[in-house]
Amino acid sequence: MKKEICITILLLPLLFSCIREKNKLYTSNLSKKIDTISYSYKGFNNGLRLDLLSDGRFINEDYLFSCMGGGKRKKVFGVYRKDSLKLILVPKTIELKEYKDNLLMNAITTNLNYGVDSLKIKTEFQMVKWGGNEYLLSAVFDYGWSSEEENDYIRFADYFNSALEPETSGRYLVKRTKDSIKSDFDLQQIPVKWQGLFLKEPMVVKVKGIKKIIDPDDQEVIFWRIELDKGKTDGVNTDLRFYTKDKEFFIIIDSVLENRSLGRSLPYSSLPKKFRINSELRTKWN
Repeated sequence: MKKEICITILLLPLLFSCIREKNKLYTSNLSKKIDTISYSYKGFNNGLRLDLLSDGRFINEDYLFSCMGGGKRKKVFGVYRKDSLKLILVPKTIELKEYKDNLLMNAITTNLNYGVDSLKIKTEFQMVKWGGNEYLLSAVFDYGWSSEEENDYIRFADYFNSALEPETSGRYLVKRTKDSIKSDFDLQQIPVKWQGLFLKEPMVVKVKGIKKIIDPDDQEVIFWRIELDKGKTDGVNTDLRFYTKDKEFFIIIDSVLENRSLGRSLPYSSLPKKFRINSELRTKWN
């Protein structure tokens, strides 16, 4: 009995030492902070968000809500690989929430493994930088959002040409800095295939036709249809924006012919006083 007591006494320091080391390891693991880098886009009742966790996991969120109530919120979970130029996502699972009304707590949640075609996401991105802004651009055409053949490079070019970037972004992922960006954009970052979409100089056009359009569903809503003197041969493309010098009036191109193009305005009850045939519009005014 005495022998057993002596052995127990001799083993106690070793036991306490093991417990201390185990507690130290547990505490160390708890203290490891999981950092997150977030890229996002936020539009009217819709948005995108991609969180890259420092432990190698990602969360990709895409949501769309209706003005009349209801909507969807899709989250895709998985792991990622990233270097200074590319990001590759490897999706694993999906959480889909469907809302039937404006009450966010009334959601039908479905969890499933990744692979359903209608729920797939973009998985390969190029990392593009402009000042402190960092963009994730994919060459995959996004048919689910627009009837046009559009991808992130096309949308980014539209916002670049219209001088909305680097302050405002379209439907693509960006990690934005609060500092103002004064440097020129390095076009060499963009793949050669898409570089032709980016205007090296602001485009100048003249108005060749003006047509007033009244919304048939609401007689008080007035749009303006503007014909311009430049078209496809001059580098005009759909979604390009042209502004008056004071930026109080602008049009968005929606039809492009060889030597002319047509654009639509937002609802305006009247045109600017000096806006007439041969008035000048530009993608960007210095």
